[in-house]
Amino acid sequence: MEPASPGALEAPVPLYDLIRPEIGSLLASWGAPGYAGQQVFQWLYKKRVKTFEEMTDLSAEFRALLTARASLPAPDLALRQDSPDGTLKFLWESPGPDGKPHRYESVLIPMAHDEDGQPGRHTACLSTQSGCRMKCDFCATGQPHFEGDLSPGEIVHQLLGMEAAAGVSFSSIVVMGMGEALDNYEASERAMRLLNDPEGLNFGRRRITLSTCGLLAPLKRFINDDWPVSLAVSLHSADPEVRARLMPAARANPLDRLKKLMREYTFVRRLPVTLEYILLKGVNDRPEDAERMAVYCKGLLCKVNLIRYNPVPMLPYTSPSEDEVLAFQNALKSKGVKTLLRERKGVDIAAACGQLSGGAA
Repeated sequence: MEPASPGALEAPVPLYDLIRPEIGSLLASWGAPGYAGQQVFQWLYKKRVKTFEEMTDLSAEFRALLTARASLPAPDLALRQDSPDGTLKFLWESPGPDGKPHRYESVLIPMAHDEDGQPGRHTACLSTQSGCRMKCDFCATGQPHFEGDLSPGEIVHQLLGMEAAAGVSFSSIVVMGMGEALDNYEASERAMRLLNDPEGLNFGRRRITLSTCGLLAPLKRFINDDWPVSLAVSLHSADPEVRARLMPAARANPLDRLKKLMREYTFVRRLPVTLEYILLKGVNDRPEDAERMAVYCKGLLCKVNLIRYNPVPMLPYTSPSEDEVLAFQNALKSKGVKTLLRERKGVDIAAACGQLSGGAA
């Protein structure tokens, strides 16, 4: 195998953007043996190496070829913030296509504690875009200027980077950070397949939950393409007018058609869908809102994840009182709706649901 001369080469191929079969095909096209793709993939995702020189079971000649023709780009960690509750927020920077840096955030969430009070499990909350085009009225992510889509490598590297920086392993992943994953369809799908691949990071379908605001066309495609994830849908109201006011994208993606697609998902995948519901005082937290939500859930294999609104500067919303939150939850439960109340974590460092802004003031 002889590397081409440097002057004849195109731009190096970023291997983190390719799934395992693509890496194998690429390396085969360069004359590598059939097993080389598997070797390289495992070096990247099982052994977590950062350079080709560390791939010591590859020949020196092959490593030189990889160095000449491929790259392993990683985002820069611009800022880490630690909350007393154990939540960590990471601000990443990577160069965008126009030369301006993409800034995006991910969050390490401690989930359970051992007998010494130390976090026993950790969840990684990942972003798929820098900013968000959906512009939900209550969310910090839609307030700054949209900077762009993240590549598969930028999505997956949030998990790898948090692992390295915090010295932990993750038990689960939620794709609920900045951006709408189905608005960045191809890159998000590749990233989910990289996270799921049993020869690499090996997160099973039930350990990855992807959230969407319910874009109908890409959601239909998502179901047909069988992404290896569980599905969560940001609903926030079963009243079409209220939902459209809170979520501009809802105007083109009505609730009745969204429910039909969610029923298709649960039938095909035999998995429940999680309906996310941020409680906003005086907006969607009234008894009639709970009644509408209970009616909407009928005939749908689902659970409702209630989320207390987390404050965002310059936005006019507040969270209901704790009594009002529990009353809403009990109203749903009394109608037979499986309902969970998400624990608040990282509010003090703006790392909680709806607070990520990519470092924007």
